[in-house]
Amino acid sequence: MKNLILPFLLLSFLTSFGQGSLESDRLALIALYNSTNGSAWFQKAGWDPAGSPGDSPCGWYGVTCEGGRVTGLNLLQSGLDGSIPPAIGNLDQLKTLILGWTVLTDSRTAYNPPYLPIPTEIGNLTNLEHLDLSGDNGINYDIYGGLPLPGPLPASIGNLTKLTYLNLSCMLRDMMYHGSLDGPIPATFGNLVNLKYLNLSNQQFSGAIPSELGNLTQLEHLNLNGANQFTGTIPASFNNLTSLKTLGLGYYNNNCCGSPAFGGLTGPIPNLSGIPATADVSIPNNSFNFEGLDLNISLIDLYSNQAKIGINYNVGTKVLTAEAGGIIANNTYKWYRNNTLIATIAGNKAYNVTEDGTYYAEVTNNAVPGLTLTTDNEVVTSLPVNLVSFSGSNEGEQNLLTWKTTFESNSQGFDIERSWNGIDFEIIGFLPSQGESNASKEYSFADKNPFFTSYYRLKQLDFDGTFAYSKVISIKNQNAHILAYPNPAKDHFYLKNLKEKGEVSVQNLEGKVISRQIGEPGKPLTTVGIAPGLYIIRISGMAQKIVIMK
Repeated sequence: MKNLILPFLLLSFLTSFGQGSLESDRLALIALYNSTNGSAWFQKAGWDPAGSPGDSPCGWYGVTCEGGRVTGLNLLQSGLDGSIPPAIGNLDQLKTLILGWTVLTDSRTAYNPPYLPIPTEIGNLTNLEHLDLSGDNGINYDIYGGLPLPGPLPASIGNLTKLTYLNLSCMLRDMMYHGSLDGPIPATFGNLVNLKYLNLSNQQFSGAIPSELGNLTQLEHLNLNGANQFTGTIPASFNNLTSLKTLGLGYYNNNCCGSPAFGGLTGPIPNLSGIPATADVSIPNNSFNFEGLDLNISLIDLYSNQAKIGINYNVGTKVLTAEAGGIIANNTYKWYRNNTLIATIAGNKAYNVTEDGTYYAEVTNNAVPGLTLTTDNEVVTSLPVNLVSFSGSNEGEQNLLTWKTTFESNSQGFDIERSWNGIDFEIIGFLPSQGESNASKEYSFADKNPFFTSYYRLKQLDFDGTFAYSKVISIKNQNAHILAYPNPAKDHFYLKNLKEKGEVSVQNLEGKVISRQIGEPGKPLTTVGIAPGLYIIRISGMAQKIVIMK
């Protein structure tokens, strides 16, 4: 009998101290403590990282246990500073994990968690029902902080199919800052079919909103508001979200980091009639026109302040058209030349040009009260060439400009001019004329060093010294984006996505240059000689706010 009992006891001992035990939970908690500067936590009563095997973590601050396992961890406002360790995935009985938002005490900024990405092992926590890794860019008048969770989300979050609550937002107290989660929302989020609350607001997510979110038919609150830089249309699958109470797709420019003034969500807006009429739906500060907005107007509560819409000029017919979308019969177009109203036209988007000048249009739709769409400016001049078209596109690391003429006489060529703000232009190239001709001619020019958003115009030069400018076009380069980390920084910081050597300037909020350094990919930049505070880093027309702490 003793021979049978001893192996049984040994097996029980090994099991109780192995993987999937309270001891493995204790070790995972210690790993979290060590990787997030636990000795400096604001609240850590009972935590004993130097304890012995077999010690119970169930009395530690924020730790909840059931059935001999850790099932809850709530370190809200505890000041974690560092990284979430892969060992977090060993807490496989967790139902609640809250490492959420930050606080300030005196002159110290507390924030959590970390300067490293959320580990893939988070997907091992398949019993999770409540996950909160939200951040706070909590500020006072002197110290600014942010949610340091840079990088894309792991697709493994899609394994957490029991989740009913997921919060990865950055709570803004200052609209000049945002979180650092970037990249696309993983399509695996569509697996989280039990979610009722999903908040990804005020981060830097980009790309298309995945249609798989339409699988979340129990969702009541979906918040994608803030500094996220989504592109494309609202997924048609959102019509399946029949339990929604709030839907936030608004973009709020934080005036930093090279962020565009408006969000990239565009129309047409799909049929959203499946969303309850009582839901609060908001889509402000994006790039929608009236297309689909007029048909969903009874469902959308906030839609004001959309980006400028397109305007086209046909040189041959001398006709301007404003691309406002929607049912044209419901649209009214007010045309301006040199900032003076010259025509009001209902139900017709075209205007016949008779004089040179700078034109734009304001468009309203009688089905969409309170929204006026404004076109870009279109400069109409009698160029010494007949410029039929001028356009551009982002081609990976470069911007490609193309234009076409149908008549050239006495033309010397084209200066290509670029601006980072649409106001101050510099010459970046010249293409000579292809000679006098009545035939169509095509030109192209590649800008190999574009800004995050670049503005371009052509200066057509004549041999007699006269010249004329084309319209201004803009191109957004998704690849030209930098991210300073760690942020806040102490002795040094790095620039993510920096692809080549260049001068980096550190400026105070008044624009005074405090430091100039040469930045290189993968190499740190020093904060020596820079006093603690909030600064703006600039390189190649891009900007990023950073907090420097000593």
